Amino acid sequence: MKKILVIGASGFVGGNLAKQLLADGYDVRCLARTPDKIRDLAKAGCEVVQGDISEIQSLQNATKSIDAVYISIQTIVAQPANKGSKDFMDVELAGVQNIVNACKQNGVTRIIYVTFLGTSPDSKSAWSRGRWKGEQLLINSGLNATIIRPGMIVGVGGQGYNAVVRNAKKSTAFIMGSGKQRYRSIAVSDLVYYLEGVLNEPKAFGQGYDVGGDEMYNMEQMTDLVADALKRPHPRKWHIPVGVLGSLSFILEPLMKMQKGFLKSYVDGMASELIGVDPNAIRKILPRPLLTFKEATIKALGI
Repeated sequence: MKKILVIGASGFVGGNLAKQLLADGYDVRCLARTPDKIRDLAKAGCEVVQGDISEIQSLQNATKSIDAVYISIQTIVAQPANKGSKDFMDVELAGVQNIVNACKQNGVTRIIYVTFLGTSPDSKSAWSRGRWKGEQLLINSGLNATIIRPGMIVGVGGQGYNAVVRNAKKSTAFIMGSGKQRYRSIAVSDLVYYLEGVLNEPKAFGQGYDVGGDEMYNMEQMTDLVADALKRPHPRKWHIPVGVLGSLSFILEPLMKMQKGFLKSYVDGMASELIGVDPNAIRKILPRPLLTFKEATIKALGI
C-alpha cells in the first residue's frame, strides 16, 4: 500500500494516524470539510482535499489513485447533511455507504474503520447500534475491510480522556452517572500502531478487533490515577444523575453543538461497560506490548 486516504484527519485519532503514516513514508491524502483545520498536516506533506462524507462527488475525487482508506469519523457534532434525519447516526451510515461506493468506483479494495468497544445490534445506545450497522455494512461490502474498536483512548485531544484530566486537576470532580462503568483503555500511540499494522496484513481482512490493554478502570479510578500522575490530591466526586442529563438533553445538545439525540444515546450507553470481548485476537498478529494507563498518561501529559 503506497497512497492512503484518511477520512477524519481533523479529528484526534485521524490526525495522529495521518502524522504517523507520513513519518513512515506513505503518501497521505486527507479529506476535510474545512481544510484550514489541518494546515499542520499539509505543511508536513499531506495532500489535503476539501470534501465531506455526504458529498458523493468529493468522495469519488478523493479516492482516485488511492490504495487504502481509513475512516476515523464522528458525527456527534451537528452535521450540515443532517436535515430532517430521524437518527443522528443516519449521516454516518449514509456516509460510510458513500465511501464504499466511491471505493468500488475507483478500484480501492482496502478499507479500515475505527469504531469503539461495545458495538452491538442489541445495545440500548443508538450510537452503539448505529456503529454496529456501519461495521456490518463494511464487512459485507465485498471490500477487504477491517474494524478496529478502541475504548478510552489515552492522549491529549481525546474528548473522554480530556474530561478525565480536567476532573483530575480540580478539587471537586463532576462525573456523569455512577462513575462505576469500566473502560478498557489504549494509548493513542498504540491505537495508531494497530491501525497501521493491519494495513498490509491479509489476516486482518474481514475481521473486527477489540483493542486495548488488560487494565479496566472506571471514571473515578481513572480520575484518581491521573491525579496521582500529576501529584495532586484525589478530588471529591460529585455525580450527575443520568436522569438529569437525559431530561436536559434538549437544552444541552444545542449548547454543546451536538447532534439531536446523541446525549440520550450516550446516557443509554452508560448502562454497559466498554471493555469489549477479546483484546488478544489482534495481539496474535501485532504482538507489541501496550502501554499501561499510567504509562500512557505520563507520555500524554509529558510528565
